[in-house]
Amino acid sequence: MDKKGRRIFSYALYGFFLGLFFPIAATAAELLSLHARLTWPVLRAIHLSLPLMLIIDVAPIVLSASFALIGIQSARFLETSSQLDEHLKTQASNIENEHYFLQALIASSSFAVVRLDTKHHVITCNQAFEDLFGYQNDEIVGKHLDNLVASDDLLVEATQISGNVSKGNIARRISQRKRKDGSLVDVEIVGIPVSVGGKNIGILGLYHDISDRKRVQQALMESEARFKSLFNESPISLWEEDFSEVKRILEKIGDKEQIIEELNKDYTLVMECTRAVKILNINQATVDLYNAKSKDELIQGLAEILVIESMEEFKQELIALLNGETSYECEIYQKKLTGELIYGWLRLSVPPGYEDSWARVQISIVDITDRKEAEEKLRFISFHDALTGLYNRDYFEEEIARLEGGRQYPVSIISCDLDGLKQINDQFGHSAGDRALKGAAKVLGLHTFRKEDVVA
Repeated sequence: MDKKGRRIFSYALYGFFLGLFFPIAATAAELLSLHARLTWPVLRAIHLSLPLMLIIDVAPIVLSASFALIGIQSARFLETSSQLDEHLKTQASNIENEHYFLQALIASSSFAVVRLDTKHHVITCNQAFEDLFGYQNDEIVGKHLDNLVASDDLLVEATQISGNVSKGNIARRISQRKRKDGSLVDVEIVGIPVSVGGKNIGILGLYHDISDRKRVQQALMESEARFKSLFNESPISLWEEDFSEVKRILEKIGDKEQIIEELNKDYTLVMECTRAVKILNINQATVDLYNAKSKDELIQGLAEILVIESMEEFKQELIALLNGETSYECEIYQKKLTGELIYGWLRLSVPPGYEDSWARVQISIVDITDRKEAEEKLRFISFHDALTGLYNRDYFEEEIARLEGGRQYPVSIISCDLDGLKQINDQFGHSAGDRALKGAAKVLGLHTFRKEDVVA
């Protein structure tokens, strides 16, 4: 029998013995009133003749049952009480463990943590707080935190934060706080109310040193400002573009080989990709290069600067990007908004982090029109006579050597002489002779021979 069963049995037994008192007392009273002796016939006659005695006789059973019920309730109460005690012990143990855990967490945290009472006085702080502000725990316990770490000009702000947290709100702020030596440190502040049973019992203050982050942010801002300055003031045409929509269009076609095949055979696909390019920014040198009145005019009239020859180079740009290249250079042929044709040297690069999306593509264009024209002029001079404009002797001899090694026969040569040239030079001067040679060259070069013939 378990403890609960024994308790119920003992209560029932106690009730039974208590109930015996009533029939015994009633019997004794009757015997005294009748002046009879205690014998079985007398007892039997008393209990059978009096109805009240029959009721009294069942008292042991009734009280035994009643006390058994009381025992059941008592056992239940004791069980509940035991469970409650166990729960309270467990809860107390959990609270103690949580307390130790919180203490360990605060002590090992890289954040500077300080515990305050409801009056904002310091209860304790961790090592990180001591390291950040230069105080020892013993010298700040009991002191008002805001008076310790808030400079005079930030005391009102610190008081407002503390008051807000005391109302049960979590407060966050980026500000500065004062060290023991008076120097200021950039910190991220978090104030957390601590409550038990709905009652505020204190505050946890967390301080994170963000000095390095502020320095990095400042360096980034300065770097961005320098970049913008270099971008805007650069004498070279600079473009910032977004190719992400172009990538989306191309990826619908299939794998890389399929895309390149479509680009090579479908001119309209290349045109569609040019329209999908989003220009994010251009500098003033770009506006000047294309004779635009403003950035918006050039961006809106982008199609006006493209010529058929531009499409081939744009296609090669896309193929380079598809092959995973992050830079590409080529010579391009475009026109200004005023219609003049220009040659440019284009350099495309994809910044780190945008290799997969193509969301940022940087392009620089150097105007090489003058250089190209000079190259063409040098090339013309190297193969043509400066006076007549016809091919010179060097080119003629190269063509003769080429034709001798070729398979086209026969090769015909016509030799001409200008009659009286010496007389013209002697009589009218060399300038007149030069004009005569130019006139003869013009006659020979003006639809006199076929295009594939060489006139030198």
